[in-house]
Amino acid sequence: MDVDLLRPGTVPISPDTVLWFEFLLDQDLLLKHLQKPSADPSPTELITKFHDVITETLRIKPEIENNGEVINLEQANEKTKHPVKNIALKILSLKIAAYIKWNLELIKNLPFKTQVDLLQDLLYFTNNSKVIEIPNVDSENIESADPAFLFSLLLYHRWLLNTSMHRVTSNWPLRLGLHRMNAWNVMEYCSEPQKYFCFRINDIPPVDSNIICSPENIEKTVAFLTNSLEWESVPNILTFECFKLPTELSETLEFDWDKSQPISKNQFSAQINYDLGTFFFYQEGYDLAKKHFSQCLECFAKAPDMNGFSEVDRHMLEVYIKACHGSQEIHKGSLLEQLNSSIVNQYMGIISILQQDNIHQEIPLAHRLNLELDIQGALSSEAFTVARDLLHRIKALNIVRCILDRKPLYQYSVSAFKNVDLFLGVFAATWNSFSESQKQLLKSFLLELILGGEVPDLLKAIQSTKELKGVFTKHDLSYIKNTEAKFEIPESVHEPDLIVFDFNKKRKPQCELKQLEKQLIATYDHKEIREILCRIAMNPVAGTIWNINPQWELPIPLQSVLKSLPRSFHQDFAYVLLAKSKEQLLNKYWNSSLELLIVLDKELHASNCSSPKLFKLISWEILLVQITQFIDEWPKNTIDKHALANACEACLKTNDSVLPRTEIVEMCALCLLNLGRWEFLINLDKRWTTFEITSAVALACQEIVKQKGSKKLSKTLWDLVLPVFATTGSQSKRSNTGCHDVSNLRSNLLSVFFKLKDSWCLTAVVSLFDKDESSLEMQVEYANLWPVAVSNASSYNSVSVCELLSEMVTLALKEYPTNVAWLRLMGDINFANGHYRVSLSYYLKSLLIFNDYFNIPVRNDDHVFRRMIKCCTTLGCHTQAAVLCQFLEETDYLLAFRILADQKTSNDAVDAYYHCFWDTNILEYLIQTHNKKGEFQRRKCAVQVIGMLELNSNNNEEIQREASNLRKSTFLRALCKQYTI
Repeated sequence: MDVDLLRPGTVPISPDTVLWFEFLLDQDLLLKHLQKPSADPSPTELITKFHDVITETLRIKPEIENNGEVINLEQANEKTKHPVKNIALKILSLKIAAYIKWNLELIKNLPFKTQVDLLQDLLYFTNNSKVIEIPNVDSENIESADPAFLFSLLLYHRWLLNTSMHRVTSNWPLRLGLHRMNAWNVMEYCSEPQKYFCFRINDIPPVDSNIICSPENIEKTVAFLTNSLEWESVPNILTFECFKLPTELSETLEFDWDKSQPISKNQFSAQINYDLGTFFFYQEGYDLAKKHFSQCLECFAKAPDMNGFSEVDRHMLEVYIKACHGSQEIHKGSLLEQLNSSIVNQYMGIISILQQDNIHQEIPLAHRLNLELDIQGALSSEAFTVARDLLHRIKALNIVRCILDRKPLYQYSVSAFKNVDLFLGVFAATWNSFSESQKQLLKSFLLELILGGEVPDLLKAIQSTKELKGVFTKHDLSYIKNTEAKFEIPESVHEPDLIVFDFNKKRKPQCELKQLEKQLIATYDHKEIREILCRIAMNPVAGTIWNINPQWELPIPLQSVLKSLPRSFHQDFAYVLLAKSKEQLLNKYWNSSLELLIVLDKELHASNCSSPKLFKLISWEILLVQITQFIDEWPKNTIDKHALANACEACLKTNDSVLPRTEIVEMCALCLLNLGRWEFLINLDKRWTTFEITSAVALACQEIVKQKGSKKLSKTLWDLVLPVFATTGSQSKRSNTGCHDVSNLRSNLLSVFFKLKDSWCLTAVVSLFDKDESSLEMQVEYANLWPVAVSNASSYNSVSVCELLSEMVTLALKEYPTNVAWLRLMGDINFANGHYRVSLSYYLKSLLIFNDYFNIPVRNDDHVFRRMIKCCTTLGCHTQAAVLCQFLEETDYLLAFRILADQKTSNDAVDAYYHCFWDTNILEYLIQTHNKKGEFQRRKCAVQVIGMLELNSNNNEEIQREASNLRKSTFLRALCKQYTI
């Protein structure tokens, strides 16, 4: 049944429609409506509508009616009249509140002004019609107070406490009723019983939520509720039958408080303790919160059948107690909770938790594998110290869990466990707790290990373990013995990495040499390398180590210097360490690469090597590793940037006969560019093409920062980049560097551009590529600082420009994923290429970040929103496109109407987005369109939306703006969930 309270008679009324005054005429009608399974409107909506009727009645001072039913009121020797229907509507609202058992969670959904009015009415009627103004509620002399008034005081103070918490834990939108706050009429109660007078809100300001929830009032409320726990008798809960409506025969208000329902002491204490505990919890008074929550749990367990007064959530209560570090008797927590607690407490008791999980299998396997990786990473970074064998124990426990879950074990190597007893101890600790099927799985795994011979003497270790002694039967042991005899494992498999020569056997120098060379290629330990080189030197058939591995290629400067050294161990040692350092550099093992170079440098100094040129080359190789690590790990601060920049400048200033090789020079220039040493690069001698490029980028960055984007930039970088995209294969001539091949220039440019990390450098380069794409209307920062147009634009390859722009923006977003300008630019690029879904995703990401996940009002941006509309229509999401038409600075009605009229099928949720419309013109068009098509269900949705109070065209600008902002944020969040996740 639909209830139309505000606009009766505006449309033909359905037989099922009930008008507001019918609730006054038929006293049984309200109860019948509330008892429906899904009452429409709901109880709280009905209270709101009743109060809106009162507000509408009092908006203009009512004229005195000759035959109307009014109650006379004397105030300051003047007689004012107030309709009896307003009093009746207030009592109806209280009856509804009593029906929902005064549930504060439901009452909290009412507009704040309505909540205050409802509580003030309750206090007034239960206090023998004596005025009590909120928040000036006097709680003294409660010993002699009537039980009904005592219940009202209790409810008021609980509401105030919950309201103060709600203001902290939410955005606290002050929801309004039918009209603007400063246009409302409010009701003031006079001292004479059952009499009212009306006045404008302009005369006396409305009650402010900040005043109601002031610290003084909250302190009084906490004291009142705390004292209430000591009451010997508790008040009864007021019921639906306690409130009686005035009739045409009697103007006297009568109430039947005897029909109230008693509350048990335990139920009362449980609810008050829960309210106080929650309050202290959010005030971070965890000791007091824990005390009240524990008392609440105790009373909650003793409480008899609930009569609706208590609203305690047992699950949330236990969660609160755990958060306050409550008593362990309540709940020890699941294994996953214990795991998380152990991680927080430096992995205390982690082994016991994992052992229990191997039995119960509660913790997801992914959590256990992540735990293993976390501990391994923490140990390698020396973040904390734990027992030496902790990681091995956890790996062994995870192996057991993987076996029981029938998961693959390829990431584990049992041979890595140096202590077999530790590995078997994990099996033995919980062996008796496993089922027969689980034991069979573990037994099969151990049998495979024994037959595979991966762990020597495993069978012997199993038989010596008490718990595992009887794992294998006699039949199993016989099978193992026969299998071992049949399949003998080659002796070489069990040999250690370094060969131990047996001089009693005939030596085979050629085989020994091959084995040593294989070990030399595999190892990166400088101590093992030294030992292997010594053994190779003693081998009679050994040749030069320079031919062992064809992948060991040193740069020409290093190779020539090494070959000029006298033939010796140090020459071979230097060659191998330099080659392996380069391998580790390419594999991005920075520490290992640096360690090999530093060891070599110390070794050469200790041997009194007389080649200062080699020392310089090695120092530059160390610098190269540091620069490469710095650029690759950007923006991680593992290297001293200031010291690195100084080292790069010193390298580029070198004027000796020994010069750093080209790769090191280029990397130094790139490093200085990313570190902001632009002045040095601008003044650097342009000996290489890379210097010219980095100098031009540095000059552009310096001018952007210094001039703050107010003046045109120098054309150095522009003139350098422009010839690269010429369609002809000509060469570019420059005075400083002579004649350069365009293809080489392009490769140098790309090499520099793709290694840029600094945001200003990326901004300068990205802004270059917008000029040739003006037809695509892309929004690029600082693009206006470059020349306005490209002369003879047809001779340049615009496709290459667009591709490079896309690659550069992708690189920039990889380093700075929250840069709003680049996200929008990426949206423009994908829009130009026809990738509408991807484009829409980038536009939404930019809006999401710029507007703090839409917690701040969305600003107008016609460029972005028009393109989003185009994307939605192309994707077939016509309703979404129509909603976006409202986001334009001036709503495009023609476009919205055309979109809604032309759609035959839509790929979005259609009427599910109607609540996101706030423009009544579009809603009226939707109603008319659906009516023509006979789509009555969708028409009903549109009618319900247009009837919302906040969309009333008479509302002031502030309410209209708030309504639109709320719908904008709701709609954009929905789009983000659809397109950006």
